[in-house]
Amino acid sequence: MKLTIILTAIAVVSASAQTAPMKPAATTASTAKPAANMGTAETAPVSLQVLRGLERGMDTRIATTGGKIPCNVLSSSRGIYVSGLGAVFSAEVELAPTPGSVGVFANISPQQKARYRQDKLANVPLLEQTLRDMALSLAASPALRLADNEQVVVAARLVYRSWEDLTGMPGQIVAHLDRRGGTVKMEVQ
Repeated sequence: MKLTIILTAIAVVSASAQTAPMKPAATTASTAKPAANMGTAETAPVSLQVLRGLERGMDTRIATTGGKIPCNVLSSSRGIYVSGLGAVFSAEVELAPTPGSVGVFANISPQQKARYRQDKLANVPLLEQTLRDMALSLAASPALRLADNEQVVVAARLVYRSWEDLTGMPGQIVAHLDRRGGTVKMEVQ
């Protein structure tokens, strides 16, 4: 209760201490000069619409990985492009969906845990292959228009439940392709 009162008081004081934003000085086109240290804006070679389309494609491919027990995409994939470096795509993934009857406070039998673990272990090599294939297809994509010296990284950060046995389970799987070399390097960490 005291903590709530203190935090509310701090918020009120800090809000009242803020000054009004300054109005820009009036300038005319003839007197306005760009700042010497300001960079020029460049048009991005890869539009946000293209990245969003590629992100949705990544989500679909990951969600269909695993056949009978597919992977579960927990957060939408995110992609960025950096000129001169390349493209990076990542997603949070659960290697198999949590059993439907398992809630936060559910009592999970040892048999359920063992089956869930086996499903996840079976999907590790399948997800590796999916990420490898995605790196290759993104590197060749005309939509990305990557230069020969740029790279593609496709990563899945794996999410686990607090009750899971994580022995031998990876935390992330990363497919890294340098377009000059043309081969995908896999990292399972």
